[in-house]
Amino acid sequence: MTAARPPAPLRRPMRTRWIRWVIIAAALVWALAPLLFLMLTSLKPANAFLEIPPRLLPSSVTLDNFRTAFNDFDALRVAVNSLTVTTAVIGLSLLFGIPGGYALHRLSISPRVVIFFVGVLLFVRFYPRIATIVPWFLAMRELDLLDTRLAVILGHLGLTLPLATWLMHTTFRQVPPEFDEAAIVDGAGLWQRLVRVQIPLAAPGIAAAAILSAFLSWNEFLVAASTTREGAKVLSVTVAAFITDKGVLWGPMSAIAALIIIPPLVFALLAQRNLIRGLTGGGVKG
Repeated sequence: MTAARPPAPLRRPMRTRWIRWVIIAAALVWALAPLLFLMLTSLKPANAFLEIPPRLLPSSVTLDNFRTAFNDFDALRVAVNSLTVTTAVIGLSLLFGIPGGYALHRLSISPRVVIFFVGVLLFVRFYPRIATIVPWFLAMRELDLLDTRLAVILGHLGLTLPLATWLMHTTFRQVPPEFDEAAIVDGAGLWQRLVRVQIPLAAPGIAAAAILSAFLSWNEFLVAASTTREGAKVLSVTVAAFITDKGVLWGPMSAIAALIIIPPLVFALLAQRNLIRGLTGGGVKG
């Protein structure tokens, strides 16, 4: 006896599921192909870059590109600068963004004032950065802050602080006001309500603000390039140093690019759940 074929309504969902997985796999390959090519390029020997046609897989694997990046271009010190700047930007963005977002939503402020402040913050966030570079450079020169980490941190805060404040404002809107009212009945002050009640409930939104602030600061180039020389140079600026009058140093450039990409990629994979929850749901839904 032959096995009975499943009815058509049961076969269609299986077919749809396979089509969906094929589309997802194709999109994943398309997205990860440049990253894979970059990683393979960073492991190629110097003579492999002149091969015509170029090979995807290197004939031999070497770490000379990473040695050149660390020895000749001081990549370790530059990476420490990037990590220091990014960590400071995350901390300051949350330090000012959390109370700013809470104040815009919870305090007795007119909705028009809230809309105005949010509009100003977003305007600053989306304003073309190239138009502010010359005034920013002159300001840092007058303050004697050129080629310092502080100049880069302050410049990056102009990108991250408006976004963090806006995200925290939308996150606190998702927290039911009954939590605040119950804390007031228990005698909690403003800062006690923020620290002990609101911040734990808004943890996904805080995580999203921290992750996005980290990405913006880690990858930013324009402000860092205009205010640093050698002492406070970060990884995103160092990549441009491999474009010389003798040609492009593809190997060391690929090695530095891999160092730039890997930390945010790992960070995003570890924190993707909080990032999605923070961007879509805020905190606790009322």
